[in-house]
Amino acid sequence: MTREQLYLGNHTMLTQLIHGPRIFIDTRDNVNVWIILQGLWENWVTVNFLSVVKPGMTVLDIGAHCGYFSLLAAKQVGPTGRVHSFEPNPYYHYNFLRSMALNGYNYVNLNKVALASEKGTMQLLQFGKEGEVGPSISPFGVNPPHDYHEYTAETDKLVDLLPDKKVDVIKIDIDGGEPYIMDSLFEIIDSNPSLTIFFEYLPMLWKDQDPMSILQRFAAKGFQFKVIKTTGSLVPTTIHALANYKEPFHLDLLLQRNFRV
Repeated sequence: MTREQLYLGNHTMLTQLIHGPRIFIDTRDNVNVWIILQGLWENWVTVNFLSVVKPGMTVLDIGAHCGYFSLLAAKQVGPTGRVHSFEPNPYYHYNFLRSMALNGYNYVNLNKVALASEKGTMQLLQFGKEGEVGPSISPFGVNPPHDYHEYTAETDKLVDLLPDKKVDVIKIDIDGGEPYIMDSLFEIIDSNPSLTIFFEYLPMLWKDQDPMSILQRFAAKGFQFKVIKTTGSLVPTTIHALANYKEPFHLDLLLQRNFRV
């Protein structure tokens, strides 16, 4: 496949992903640069994600970043499906919406909020000096070792933004904000007996939150845990192994139910 590449000026590249969709990318973001060069991001997660998402499904992309997984989800679910994306960083919103429009994915809904336990606002750290846009939000509780500034993000509850609660696949990557969304997430889980979750797991960012308490909630709902290795293979693991994980590098997890509730 010959991938199209077009520099549009103003730090913006129009490129094509290996798996088809075209995407507007800001070149000031390191993740985006990798996507420009390779046409994909985290291939091991991508391959498994594409194998799970099917036509007509409803997918949640929580922490949508530049829209990479939202675009892949939209391609897979087609016009009979739905993609709900959540991204609080305004740096990504303009190009995200342009990408969806260019590909004709009018069934993708971008929610410009940080999911939390209640509707309101929260202060987040954004890379870049005051007055500049920043390519990334710093993980919760971690001060980046370079220029950053605070900005105010709107917050909302997942269940309030998804009133019918219908979901088939959820991707979660919110850099330590996971404990803030758990109550709403489990309301969604309770309404969807067959559900698959892709979860970027790094509990060292969860401050004083005990990971075991969250992991036990998933286990009680019948979820099995598998680590997605960089080869793309799936390796079963336990909540005890995950609760004791202390490395400063995230694990990519696949959570699927082993029984219907």
